[in-house]
Amino acid sequence: MKEATIKQPEMKILPVIKKVIKNPWVGVAVSLAFIIPSLYKILDDVTVLRVEYILLAIFFPLYIKSLKKIFDEILDGTDDSYE
Repeated sequence: MKEATIKQPEMKILPVIKKVIKNPWVGVAVSLAFIIPSLYKILDDVTVLRVEYILLAIFFPLYIKSLKKIFDEILDGTDDSYE
């Protein structure tokens, strides 16, 4: 009975993780963290097939999706200020 009244701190971690994952700024930061080093390695020697091409193919759409979400939020927020 005593264990049921004690709040468990592990349960607070899950909502925080969900907020971080759904935050578009985190998506932009993570995708840029992979895109920029990949571009440096790819541009060093373009003729060699590297793993960085795959990383670029995965994280560039994430970058675009996150930016779209950020700009949509900005545009939706400006509509309210004119009313």
